[in-house]
Amino acid sequence: MIENEEQYRVTQEKEQEFFQLVGRMESGEADRIPGEDPTIRQAKMDAARSILRELQDELKAWELRPRPDTTDARQTA
Repeated sequence: MIENEEQYRVTQEKEQEFFQLVGRMESGEADRIPGEDPTIRQAKMDAARSILRELQDELKAWELRPRPDTTDARQTA
């Protein structure tokens, strides 16, 4: 769970990294291990997609959460 702006920024960066990784894996551009079992490769891709979804869900939850009102009514007079 994201608790502050710094964690939000780091989560955004990680989301981009996993987005790019999933794209490379799906297109076949990601490094392959010679002789790697296709089942293992699929499991890695599924794991990367799962992590990407979790990061996206965390970002969305942070973006949709209610923000405290930081305006000071005394300064608006």
